Amino acid sequence: MRSFARADGLWDIEGLLTDVWPEPVHKADGVLAGGQPMHAMHLRLTVDRTATIVAAEAAMDAGPYDAACSAIAPDYGQLVGVRVARGYKDAIRRLFGRTAGCTHVNELAGAMGSAILQALWHELAQAPDEKPFSIDGCHALAASGAQVARFFPRWHRPEPDAPGASPAA
Repeated sequence: MRSFARADGLWDIEGLLTDVWPEPVHKADGVLAGGQPMHAMHLRLTVDRTATIVAAEAAMDAGPYDAACSAIAPDYGQLVGVRVARGYKDAIRRLFGRTAGCTHVNELAGAMGSAILQALWHELAQAPDEKPFSIDGCHALAASGAQVARFFPRWHRPEPDAPGASPAA
């Protein structure tokens, strides 16, 4: 995955998923030579400063069922309007679950959520009146933890029985 800040204030996040088979293998339209990709799937998501997807484009250079696999690529435009935040992977499942999408592109889209949040980290973490998206998103950034106390003291919430916590009223 690669992230690019654009002059217009948007960000392009590009992802590529490939798997290369070391030996020849049968696929729908014949034999895939060793060293060639069985899957080569691209996804570009353009996001604004709020991590909302404003453009989405999928492409498939290779798949086990080339024409059938690539036929679903345009449907990934349905990601437009989805915000990369809690519930993002649920939105992918809702839009593209089972036969409505491609398993591999879905996995790529999910992983790209993390790349988007990393690319926008500074902007998202600095919003003055919003709790940074990463707080309570992982163990190290638990609202009750030392990292949040040090780097985001406004959002620190010590455990009720932790040393230094104020007594219950």
